[in-house]
Amino acid sequence: MSYKKIKAIWLVLVISFFWTITSRAENLNQIPIAPPRQVRSNSQVDQSQNNSDLSLTKMQTGVENSVVEATIEHTNEPINILFLLDCSFSMKEKMGDHMQKMEAAKQVLQNALARIPGDVNIGLRVFGLGDAGSSRGFFADDCRQTALLVPLGQGNRRAIIEQVRNIRAFGMTPLEFALEQAAESDFAGAQGKKIIILISDGADTCGGDPCRFIRMLPAYGIKIKVDVVGLDLKRDHVARDQLNCITQNSGGKYYDASTAGQLIDSVSESVNKAISGRVLPKAVAPTLKNYQIEDNQ
Repeated sequence: MSYKKIKAIWLVLVISFFWTITSRAENLNQIPIAPPRQVRSNSQVDQSQNNSDLSLTKMQTGVENSVVEATIEHTNEPINILFLLDCSFSMKEKMGDHMQKMEAAKQVLQNALARIPGDVNIGLRVFGLGDAGSSRGFFADDCRQTALLVPLGQGNRRAIIEQVRNIRAFGMTPLEFALEQAAESDFAGAQGKKIIILISDGADTCGGDPCRFIRMLPAYGIKIKVDVVGLDLKRDHVARDQLNCITQNSGGKYYDASTAGQLIDSVSESVNKAISGRVLPKAVAPTLKNYQIEDNQ
């Protein structure tokens, strides 16, 4: 083969090689570049997962129709709160701040109602209210005096307030009988959490044993948590022990309250625990006579 033919073949090979390299480079330029990998710490991942389970919910306080925004973890489990209010004669006594126990309890109830979201079922039962107008005497049937003034529901805040305004302290303290009616009747058919918030200033005065009754409930498949606010009971060890026994056997908590301010704080904490995962606004109880509330339908 002549030198000229070898040179021509070599030249063709070189040109082919450079043409192939150029074509591949152009094809590579057309491939999209992936974004840089983002590395997140474990805390960021956990926060992201938590945020996916949370949503921003608006709650209406009901005091001045102001709207408070808070981060709330939603749950499908219904919540049922029954306020159980002692209306016995001793509720006329005054607390450490010289405010009558009955009036302090009324203001605390209105404060609590204003701060409970509208999708929570609430109700009101009283005991010891007696029958001052009865011709049968002061103590006639007094140990069975209890009444469900407002059944558990959601659109009943105004009805509860109206009932509270008319309550008068009068009779004995049939605490076991009241708890029995609440457990067997008021919560009948209710689904989800069942909580009683009991406001009382003494032990059962009708020979009942409310602690024994609470201990028996699990045997009948009834699960109810009872939080108790004891009014001015630091020196009454018998009453305090009985009320504390109720909370211990129901998974609840006992609170001491010697003033109206302590009563407000105790009931507020109980409500906060009952409505788990919710953020409630800090509120100060208005006076009862000027209080108005809009029903949350």
